[in-house]
Amino acid sequence: MKTSASLFHILLAFAAGIITHPLQAQVTLTGTSYAETFDGIASGLPPGWSVRTNATATSLGIPAPFTAMATNWAASSGQFANFASTISNSGTNYTGTEAPTNQAACLNRSLGVRQTGSCGDPGAAFVFQIQNTLGLAGLELTIDCNLLNAQGRSTVWTLDYGIGASPGTFVALDTCQDPGTFGTVRKTVSLGTALDNRSENVWLRIVALNASTGTGSRDTFGIDNFQLNYRAQGVVTPIPLRIEPAAGKVVLTWSNASFGLQAAPSVAGTFTNVPGATSPFTNAVSSDQKFFRLKAN
Repeated sequence: MKTSASLFHILLAFAAGIITHPLQAQVTLTGTSYAETFDGIASGLPPGWSVRTNATATSLGIPAPFTAMATNWAASSGQFANFASTISNSGTNYTGTEAPTNQAACLNRSLGVRQTGSCGDPGAAFVFQIQNTLGLAGLELTIDCNLLNAQGRSTVWTLDYGIGASPGTFVALDTCQDPGTFGTVRKTVSLGTALDNRSENVWLRIVALNASTGTGSRDTFGIDNFQLNYRAQGVVTPIPLRIEPAAGKVVLTWSNASFGLQAAPSVAGTFTNVPGATSPFTNAVSSDQKFFRLKAN
């Protein structure tokens, strides 16, 4: 009878949207950036995101339940949940001592986990799945790592990535060390060319690969303001260069013949091709042309 009652309450929790399973949809990157603030997680995890346990350096881990209901930073039960972030609705920094009612009223949310010995220590992971990066290059990742409830045990969180439908290896990008106090550490990581033009699934993780150290209870940790910036492969963003012409001439030298010289009267003006501008270029230019850039032909 007790088992049936417990099952009944669990089913009610799912029906009420208190506990949800992670969405498995992949995200297709468009434009030049992707951003997720997690402010809508009261309705469930965003597309492409999952939370997992038992993650390792060779395994994505097992999809875990997510508590969509607003949860107190100091919650004692191990769970992935919807927590208030570190900045209030007015834009001021929280101190970590705010009452649960104030936390629940905060519109700025953080996807987090309360680690326990049986929940995510080690093996907790926040996972983002991208369909592919075809035609894209120069990926750069920015993320806020939030320590929401500092306790005696410390966890080192690793930012890494894997490639393929079910990757068995992951490449570490950076780590987020435990600062020991409530607050945010922002991480920005350039992926260089590692994820350029990939036809396979790309997985980005924030994962607890090693057991916590220290004694006592474990932290509540969260992530916020996840952003990926990228560009179309083969497209180089022109960088305006201010060069004051000497005696009515400008001298520029560059080594790639596929780039041409453009000029404009201001950095926000209309750049037009400079006739005959091949490297090296030494020629008279209009007196109102003060800004120059190289652009792919």
